[in-house]
Amino acid sequence: MMHVEFFPVVVTKYPDDEDHAPILEDESLARIVRARDVCDGDLILASFDDQGRTDYFNDQYPASGFAYDRTCRCGVCCYFAHELGPVVVLADNSGWCDPWLAGALVLIIPSS
Repeated sequence: MMHVEFFPVVVTKYPDDEDHAPILEDESLARIVRARDVCDGDLILASFDDQGRTDYFNDQYPASGFAYDRTCRCGVCCYFAHELGPVVVLADNSGWCDPWLAGALVLIIPSS
């Protein structure tokens, strides 16, 4: 038997406006995963708000994760230092880390 996890979320159509870069990948490949399951090279498209609605980023970016460090001085990691649960870092964007709660939902296009 295979374990399948279903998520109570609403995935809306990707915004088609001047504030959002076009997705150059096949959008039908998009998947919802937990942040802890994002792999290097996955294309990160959106997070989800408290009501489970998609919150698309202005531009998608590839994941390049590494271990979370509560003492990191990037200016972003400090916002997660009080979290009791596990935190993962999905990317390093020119010196600014991209920390997420490990259980948070992420909309991605897998790298493979």
